[in-house]
Amino acid sequence: MSGEARLFEGKVGIVTGGATGIGRGLMRGLAAAGARVTIASRKEDRLRAAAAEVVETGCDAPHVEVCDVRDAESCERMVKATAEKFGRLDFLVNNAGANFLCPAMAISANGWRAVVETVLNGTFFCSVAAARVMMECGGGAIVNMAATNGWNGSPLIAHSGAAKAGVLNLTETLAVEWAPFKIRVNAVAPGPVATEGAKERLWREDDARRRIEEAIPLGRMASVDDCVQATLFLLSPAAAYITGTTLAVDGGERLRNWNRLGPLPG
Repeated sequence: MSGEARLFEGKVGIVTGGATGIGRGLMRGLAAAGARVTIASRKEDRLRAAAAEVVETGCDAPHVEVCDVRDAESCERMVKATAEKFGRLDFLVNNAGANFLCPAMAISANGWRAVVETVLNGTFFCSVAAARVMMECGGGAIVNMAATNGWNGSPLIAHSGAAKAGVLNLTETLAVEWAPFKIRVNAVAPGPVATEGAKERLWREDDARRRIEEAIPLGRMASVDDCVQATLFLLSPAAAYITGTTLAVDGGERLRNWNRLGPLPG
């Protein structure tokens, strides 16, 4: 996938959590490929700073919308504002997330709600709001940012694992329900990703990061660009017959039990 191809010329997309990390990378990738983009999050200052970075690359400035994805009405306003500004909506990437390390017994009710409402409720609220507009536009594509911990137990991040498991299920459900309206719904499931936010919240110590990377068959964490390219593929015409699928971007991390066998012969 190359931005030089202008693959998304004339298309309109929304990226939630678009000010930092994977979201910021997605904004840049879509803009470079010709799309007109809305980035949304709760913090306007971060959105403005991210938008300015894109302008410096020579791409059109993304539209900025302050949105709390935990609130359905806020999501509806954000989608409506995007459609009114650009006249249509073709893509939605549900990237807004929340996470922190904590044993399950120590997670407060507010901590649980903060993660589950952002990840799962936010994905649902934004998807429903976007789908209503996409139906009027003749179809579209939604990509949900899931995670490999939605497929298995999630020690120390029970809230995140439960929410991501819900996203995986929701992806398949919406793919079936909305296929008659030509709306494709897929997910990208990264394993550990090397972002500043993840480093601050999840693996502050170099030793922790080293041990994680040693358990990944390809020997490194995912980069932001790894996740961006997978998402752009699922949004693109190359994935026109793909819906209800989750694409793991994890270097084989979800298969990590094989590493206990040591090097394979041959």
